Amino acid sequence: MAENLEIQEIQDEFLREAGFNLTDLRNQVQLTYWSEQHFITQSLIKLLPFREILSDIRFYSYVNYSLDELISKANQTLLYWRLSGITQYDRTPVTQLSLFYDETFLWHYSTPSYREEIHSQIQSGHRVRFLSQFLLSLTEIEVEFNEIRLQTNFNNDFQFVYTDSNTYQYKFANLRWQPICTILSFPLINPPTFSLPIMVPNALRRETEYQAYLAQV
Repeated sequence: MAENLEIQEIQDEFLREAGFNLTDLRNQVQLTYWSEQHFITQSLIKLLPFREILSDIRFYSYVNYSLDELISKANQTLLYWRLSGITQYDRTPVTQLSLFYDETFLWHYSTPSYREEIHSQIQSGHRVRFLSQFLLSLTEIEVEFNEIRLQTNFNNDFQFVYTDSNTYQYKFANLRWQPICTILSFPLINPPTFSLPIMVPNALRRETEYQAYLAQV
């Protein structure tokens, strides 16, 4: 047991010296994840705007200038998985990670803080998006964005809804980004199909963490 612990300490020290500054996904209140392991590189998580409401300018700036950098940061995480020897529950190597926006943080903390601005942007014909999913595997990277729209409710007032928007996929075999789903035709107000945000927050006793992270943003 002592020998295994010493080997792990040496391995951890090697990874730190190699520049692998890590983030524990269990502490990231702005997102949820699906994976058997909990760590990715700090540089990758900082490049994923799960905490942001994206205006047109911010969205296209991200697509045009950050997607290529995302490849480099994703490769760092893949390299970390390989060098660290992290395995899944059945002791096979980790091969995939999926990150999603945290519904409670997005719809009950972040969005209300920008409610008037979002409403004004949509009323003026500008599109407002958010990062909804990030997928990393040994063969591909995928980023998916959803779009906030306005829907008339029973009180003849507007409520936020969301629709599919843009998805970009990068295949390591092809070495290029490819848009695989782009929906442009839906109206910004009263779209024919949409999804409703959660009505009741599921904070899991993280209210203080949500509020602290919102203040930090």
